[in-house]
Amino acid sequence: MSHREPSACAALRPLCWVEIDRAALTANVRTLSTRARSLGRQPLLAAMVKGNAYGHGRLLAAQAFIEGGADWLCVADVFEAAELRDAGVTAPLYNVVATPSDHAAAAVSLDLRMVTVDLEPALCAAAAARAQGRVARLHLKLETGTHRQGLPLPQLLALAARLLDEEGAHIEGICSHYADVEDTTDHAFAEAQRHRFDAGCAALRGLLAQRGRDPDALLSHTSNSAALLLWPEHQATLLRFGIAAFGLWPSKETSLSAQHLGQRPIALHPALTWKTRVLQIKDVEEGGYVGYGRTFRALRPTRLGLLPMGYADGYDRRLSGRGQVLVRGRRAPVVGRVAMNLVAIDLTDTKGASVDDEVVLLGAQESQGQEHAEIRAEEMAAWLGTIHYEVTTRIAERLPRVPAGMAPRWR
Repeated sequence: MSHREPSACAALRPLCWVEIDRAALTANVRTLSTRARSLGRQPLLAAMVKGNAYGHGRLLAAQAFIEGGADWLCVADVFEAAELRDAGVTAPLYNVVATPSDHAAAAVSLDLRMVTVDLEPALCAAAAARAQGRVARLHLKLETGTHRQGLPLPQLLALAARLLDEEGAHIEGICSHYADVEDTTDHAFAEAQRHRFDAGCAALRGLLAQRGRDPDALLSHTSNSAALLLWPEHQATLLRFGIAAFGLWPSKETSLSAQHLGQRPIALHPALTWKTRVLQIKDVEEGGYVGYGRTFRALRPTRLGLLPMGYADGYDRRLSGRGQVLVRGRRAPVVGRVAMNLVAIDLTDTKGASVDDEVVLLGAQESQGQEHAEIRAEEMAAWLGTIHYEVTTRIAERLPRVPAGMAPRWR
């Protein structure tokens, strides 16, 4: 949760901040909507804002996604849902992580859709719904091969049969999740999961019909961004998506698979630029050491720039001696160890660099007379040996998120 700054700081320019292109977020959702509905189907669209919207700012992204046509928003706990409700977001909210019993009453009060894999939390939700004069909207999760939250089909049907007798409980949907779409171009496992899911949907709809409920009202969903991009024709009545809404392809394998399938290329627009500024410039003599552990030694007279941020802000310590940033449209290497609140960069070859220059840690920066340079999330992920999801999501939530073009100030 973001915290409130003291009033004395309200007008100060921050040392490190994140700029978000809201128009890009909106355009990405519209593009994905076109892909999802390309065959005349009208599925509901559920955009992820969990994890502080993958680092983009939960409320800012939620507003942009709704503007772009998202029907639902997806969170990972009741605290995220409460923040959105407190900010006036009225769109349906879906919790992708199973809600524990002690959070069930709060979830019902927030009208939060819940993944359901255990009887006790579902009964707690139903009891809270009766007490509040509401309904607990439950989505039963089917195990199809990921082996995380799902239930095998016989257990899912047994749970459904029990909940159909429980006043206040409403089985709104059935869901699952793909285990291996993004990391491969061989999608046999994903196809097997899809067939298991289709069979599970048919079985649950059959049970609903036997009990006098409308089987056609059941929502079904198992997609992620990669599945939506690759197989829009196979997806169900509600489509979940995350990384693509933020303008990032799920993986190189997904892009290659789309080409192999003959998919028409679609344009996704990254929306996040992570910035700081030069706090100090100092000269280091040849042979001088920089930072903790003396891991960098200057091989020439070096002009050093100090940045007022570090791993406390989400700039990973593994970028020590490996990362690069942009200053005046040129790349400058990170030298020495990334500290908690300070990072050193080599500005020796960056002509004209000065104190208070804007520095781009992630994203694009224009320079006079040159095309813009860019540090891409995928590139930073490669430096770290991880995925771009983690790179953006781990940017500290306390840093201000502001619309691109707006002068950043502490809130």
